[in-house]
Order: sequence, then C-alpha cells, then structure tokens
Amino acid sequence: MLFLSSTWSDLMETMERDAEYIASQCKYIRKMFSLTQENLADASGLTVRTIQKVESGRHVPEAQTLRSLARGLGFDIRVFSKPTPEEEKRQQEEMERALKKTVLVPTSPIRKPNDFYSRNREWHGFLINAGAVEADDALELTAAISDWMTDLDGIWDMSSAGQRLEYSAAISALCLELEGLGHLTHFGHFRQQHMHDKGMILDIGMITFLPKAGHDGDRYGIVTLEDPWEVPEQDRPNL
Repeated sequence: MLFLSSTWSDLMETMERDAEYIASQCKYIRKMFSLTQENLADASGLTVRTIQKVESGRHVPEAQTLRSLARGLGFDIRVFSKPTPEEEKRQQEEMERALKKTVLVPTSPIRKPNDFYSRNREWHGFLINAGAVEADDALELTAAISDWMTDLDGIWDMSSAGQRLEYSAAISALCLELEGLGHLTHFGHFRQQHMHDKGMILDIGMITFLPKAGHDGDRYGIVTLEDPWEVPEQDRPNL
C-alpha cells in the first residue's frame, strides 16, 4: 500500500474535495475489483449507508471516511483527489502500482467439517488475521484454531481421508464455538508472485476472524502484499 504522509494528511483536512469526482472514483475502483457496496463496507470498516452516500456524489466525505476507503481498497488516499492534467499520469502510475500489490480474497465461513475439508490443502504459506477480535475468551479460540493450522502444515497431504475429516471436524467445532461469541472464521486463499522471478507463484491460505454483526455469508478480504511479492499478472483486474 502507498502510505499517506503527514503533510498530505494535513492537506486532506483543508483541501476542497470534489464530491462527484470522489463518487466516480469510488465506483470505478469498486467495480474494477468486482466488489459490491457491502463488500467495500466490510473491507473499509464503514457502513453500507456511508458507501451509498459517497457514491451518490451529493455529499462531501469527511477526510477520515476517505482514509478508510483508501485503506480498504489498497490505494493511496490521493486517488480521491481530482488531478490536474499534469497529475493524471502520476495518478495512473500509482493505481497501476497499487493493483500489483492489492489482492482481493473471497472468503467463506467455516461452520461444518466440509467447509474446511473440501477447501484445505498444503499451502506455501498461511495468513491469519485476528485483528478484529478483542475479548479474551474469543482470542483463546482464535489461538486454538491458529494452532490447528500450524499443526496441519506438512501433514495434510500425507493424511488419510478419515484423518483429514477428523481434523476438519475439530476445527469446525472450534469455529462454531467462536461463532457463539459473535465472530466468524472465514477461510480463503490467494496467489502471490515474486517480483523478480515470475515463475515463482505461491498459494497462500488465509483465515480471518470477523465480527458476525448480522452478516454471516461470504465476504471479501483485501490483502496488500509486501515486497518482493505482487499479484500474478493473470489475477489482476484491468484498469
């Protein structure tokens, strides 16, 4: 992700913001990633109503709203600043850089053994995100699920079908217990490509613990890759 400098942060507080331009940019980038307004609300930590207001072009968003949208979409906040003709090339280049580093990850909740059994395999790496969980009892469950994922590394492929089902049943039971505390365990995966060796593409599994909050279906996570990794060319959306 392209980080926001304090100078630009101060500028965003005072600059004139073009509501119509912000609306068009928000819709353009959201549709480029095939996100619904609900998906973007999830990714940015905003409400669907806020997304609707931004995209209406009738309301000037607060600077904090734009920061949340930028983080959720994986772009620099300047993507919402209407460029001068001289700045258009720079903005296009920044969007292209962000697309190389931003991957959209479809995720589904684990509730029954087959939710895990049918989708798990040996991964080149695993990403676990428990940042949305605060309560101690819920954190204990996320730690137990994370430990399971660590223990399965290297043994899943050599396990029998019956053993895999036992593992999946144990994990899904913990996920259901966590759901009783208000959090869902979402499972997905993505690919990342080495910047300097295009033939090196890794499959990464991902577990994200999210508040249930009345939305218990499939969701999307947005991951910003660190150097030297980027989104494989065939997986990138088109500008």
